[in-house]
Amino acid sequence: MTDPRIKPRNRRDAGTKPSPAMALYETMAAIRAVESLLLESFGTGLLRGTTHTSLGQEAIAAGALSFLRPDDIVVSNHRSHGHYIAYGGGVKELFAEIAGLPSGVCRGLGGSQHLQVRNFYSNGVLGGTVPVATGMALAERLKGAKSIAVCFMGDGALGEGAVYESLNIASLWSAPILYVVEDNRYAQSTPVEKNLAGSMVKRFEAFDIGCSEIESNDIDELLPAFERAFDAVRRCGRPFCQIVHTYRLGPHSKGDDTRDPEEIRRWEAKDPLRIAEARLPAGAAAAARLRIEAEARAALEAVLKEVRLAAEPVLPPIDEALIPADFEPAPAWAAESGLMVAHLNAALGEAFAHDPRVHLIGEDILDPYGGAFKVSKGLSTKFPTRVHSSPVSEAGIMGVANGMALRGLKPIVELMFGDFSALALDQVLNHCAKFSRMYAGKASCPVIVRAPMGGYRGYGPTHSQSLEKLFLGVPGLSVVACDPLRDQRIIWKRLLGLGGPCVYIENKALYGQPLKIFSDGRIESFFARASTSYFPTAELQLAPFDREPDACLFAYGGMTPLAMTAARSLFIDDELLVRVIVPSQLAPVPSADLSAAAGSCRAIVTLEEGTLRCGWGAEIAATLGRRAWRVAAQDTIIPSSRLGEAAVLPDEERVRAAIRESIAA
Repeated sequence: MTDPRIKPRNRRDAGTKPSPAMALYETMAAIRAVESLLLESFGTGLLRGTTHTSLGQEAIAAGALSFLRPDDIVVSNHRSHGHYIAYGGGVKELFAEIAGLPSGVCRGLGGSQHLQVRNFYSNGVLGGTVPVATGMALAERLKGAKSIAVCFMGDGALGEGAVYESLNIASLWSAPILYVVEDNRYAQSTPVEKNLAGSMVKRFEAFDIGCSEIESNDIDELLPAFERAFDAVRRCGRPFCQIVHTYRLGPHSKGDDTRDPEEIRRWEAKDPLRIAEARLPAGAAAAARLRIEAEARAALEAVLKEVRLAAEPVLPPIDEALIPADFEPAPAWAAESGLMVAHLNAALGEAFAHDPRVHLIGEDILDPYGGAFKVSKGLSTKFPTRVHSSPVSEAGIMGVANGMALRGLKPIVELMFGDFSALALDQVLNHCAKFSRMYAGKASCPVIVRAPMGGYRGYGPTHSQSLEKLFLGVPGLSVVACDPLRDQRIIWKRLLGLGGPCVYIENKALYGQPLKIFSDGRIESFFARASTSYFPTAELQLAPFDREPDACLFAYGGMTPLAMTAARSLFIDDELLVRVIVPSQLAPVPSADLSAAAGSCRAIVTLEEGTLRCGWGAEIAATLGRRAWRVAAQDTIIPSSRLGEAAVLPDEERVRAAIRESIAA
């Protein structure tokens, strides 16, 4: 019977298979050979960038992943080469990735820290991979799969808050995940005792997660420990942690090593390869190691030759307004009545009914409460297994949603207030927005973040902001704003069809307002028309569109009613015709739509509730290539008093004044 720990990579040919001990040794030797060559190549300038090696820790990767099953998931960190090789990843493809070549694991786009092959994923943001791995494990359980996730982290990651948010969620929701902590005694250059208070084991036990620890570089001692750890997760379907106290023989990254050389020499006596070699037949280990080192060097030389011949780099996609190939424009007009909160609730309900992969994660969203603004009310009753009320853990739930999305689900994250998106920003910026591109399109992360933004409700400085600008410039991320002009049920169907991450802006002031959805080409006293884009841009004008406007007013989301009111009063009081242009998609900017809507109009005013500096209006002005007058919140905090809030946030008089000035200029 074939030992499951023998990886195909370790088999020299169909007729000769190494013994289990030799197979594990060859895995460790391959890791050592590859990473030694990487340090050598960086030192001589043959490769550039950064790399983080796991010299001295090879027995952990080889031992842990020898118990992996084909459908299991592995999530690694910045020190990922050893895990990648033990998983069975190709050596030449790894060298090519680090060299930035199209033949690399991720076509040279991810580099040393960002690898993805089959069910293996790594990312270089410390601690940020832990909620993602937790979400992957939860996704497998929700889909009824038997696979588990293995998440590697170092001792330094135990200083990150997102890790503890993840442990809490993993325990509460019974995620089938094995956390492997590789305590190599240093977080970059700082000893663990100066970085970490208390017991590592108790940190996991505090969340009711079983935990075991061992200090060893001996593969024969580590194998039973990992066997018990894997068995605990598979048997109980709950998280477990295995801590291994070890030592990193190499530098943190290339040459940045300030440790005492004598300390390193003492640990070299506990080198995992030396320990394993002592138990193998005389000469067998030496011969295997020479062969593996020769194979690794040949692979590197082939890659370096390819580097010298390379003509053009592979470039990731550039953001542009999204129009999928199978897009069919929806009817331009639809009639609807009622309040926005009920309309959004119906839109979410239809999204759930349309696609069984849709899940909702957020704080206080279960019935009878139904979320802070009641948009989620009733959903947990209708879809009890797909609505997940979470702890107060914005970074954790965002990361968990990212992991679920990577494994084929379509999670929606409800942030209680958009102001709290700052707590989740790392998981948006460095994870969901990056995955598809840095993994060369081999993975997608279709997570949607619902962010209730805005003021006019007296909530004060930290609960009234419009923080859309934090997301507008993030490549790979779409930003779409809810407004009362369009049927959001259609918008949500398109959001679910994006295939990538999106932040959906809901203005809190709109929740209690009536809808103003187009009907027969009109809305209230306005003529109306819309582009046929995937996320359309609406145009409103008080006179027929065969007359050019005196000014164009660009607004979105919660500023739409204010823009319409200002346009109406200017038409009556000043006899000025203002075209109100309301895009659904804020980012990537739908340049063609906006330019077509503005036409030859020279007076351009932008209106947004967010602060003026570096805001959406500046992006519109730059996109249109002309001077624009901008109306936005003052560049300060939003007071909670009515008078203070009114002085800081946009009002009708400021909009009117800007339009008059733009026309007079």
